[in-house]
Amino acid sequence: MKPTRVIPFDTAHIAGADEFHRSTAEQFRQAIGPYVFMSLGASQLAAVPGRYDRGGLLFTARILPFTRTGDRYAAARNMAVLVSTSPLDEIEIEVREYARGVQHVKVEGVYIDQLARVLLALDYDGTEALNPRYWQQ
Repeated sequence: MKPTRVIPFDTAHIAGADEFHRSTAEQFRQAIGPYVFMSLGASQLAAVPGRYDRGGLLFTARILPFTRTGDRYAAARNMAVLVSTSPLDEIEIEVREYARGVQHVKVEGVYIDQLARVLLALDYDGTEALNPRYWQQ
């Protein structure tokens, strides 16, 4: 039996999705596309209420985290990615490491046509959290 993981987000943001939340998550899933999900090693996709109860998508991705010194680990780790709609109808992306619960990166002010590009920028091994060729913070 697999041990259950503690998802590093507040339970109010990830539990109790209704039909509106599911339709928002489906729009995010379609905008991201299967190739970006494959690039991130995404799994366990789930519709969630999101940060502001306006709908969101939560999934696990394999991303190289930072060490305490600012370098990258040699092996990818499981990270929880929460994509949610803000009150300004913009998209927020928050990535947290499962093991430590540490926030890896938070991106605000993303629009639906930019969503795949910013998520693809997470698949990077440089000194910045996001690949600057895909997304500038």
